[in-house]
Amino acid sequence: MTDSTSDHTTLAPTTQSLPIALIRARETLLRELRPMLAEAGVSEPQWRILRVLIESGPCSVQGLAETACLQPASVSRILQSMVERALVERVQDRVNRRRQVVSVTDEGRALVARFSPVSRGITDAFAERFGAERYQQLIALLDAFISDCDGPTAD
Repeated sequence: MTDSTSDHTTLAPTTQSLPIALIRARETLLRELRPMLAEAGVSEPQWRILRVLIESGPCSVQGLAETACLQPASVSRILQSMVERALVERVQDRVNRRRQVVSVTDEGRALVARFSPVSRGITDAFAERFGAERYQQLIALLDAFISDCDGPTAD
């Protein structure tokens, strides 16, 4: 049995925890986006998948999971409902028959086109409230953090 009162003293306070701060920031944004997503009839991961496919073009399930920041097992389940709704399609890769390629359909493109102005308005409002320059700096800092910290650690 461990003494729970001494365990927490070695950790930074949750108010200083980067993972918690990132989750709180994400929830702040999603709180504003959720009504739009509900009106569009898609979940936040489905919206991300549609945006990634429109921006990047057809890709493998693994590549889609990586780019959309989702677990591969989750992507397969999410894609099934999107295929049923004709938002995306999955086809067998011609070169590697074991691999599937996912692409957005015209219906998926139309959905994103319809709701993109609303989504952009919401994110622009955040940038305005936070300050456009600070907003861009935050994105640049997060990109630098990911670039500098992602990958093997030095010994």
